[in-house]
Amino acid sequence: MQLSPSEGLSSSHAVFTGEVTDIERNETTRFGGLEVTLRVKQVWKGAPQERTKVHTAGSSAACGYSFVKGKTYLIYAVRDEADPMRVSLCSRTALVENAKEDLDFLGKPSHQFDNSGGRRRSCSASPGSLGGTNVAWVAFLLAGTILTMRRSG
Repeated sequence: MQLSPSEGLSSSHAVFTGEVTDIERNETTRFGGLEVTLRVKQVWKGAPQERTKVHTAGSSAACGYSFVKGKTYLIYAVRDEADPMRVSLCSRTALVENAKEDLDFLGKPSHQFDNSGGRRRSCSASPGSLGGTNVAWVAFLLAGTILTMRRSG
């Protein structure tokens, strides 16, 4: 039984989109299998670097996910004692074009890489700008100040 988007998010160490740039044999952990290098684009959970490596088993029979170089995926990675970033066939990892339900659920990413030098930028309001909620509070306070001045004047 596959997890829901909510369960996938809560059970994962990291959730992000990334383009596969390289696939090699995993010789860095005892997990074995494959080491997949991704150019991270958007992040919803965790703190992957612009270039992040995930591991998966070498075959689907061992729950390995079949990545294709050049394709972009929505990654749900788990962390355990054997491996810091592992992806399995049983996770909600999917090609971005097949992940509409998940992307709708996840909403706006917490971070996004501009992919032109590895700078990470926040997707929230830029420094010094006011978000919609703050603008409403300022307008409310301004209206209150004007009414108070009119009544006392």
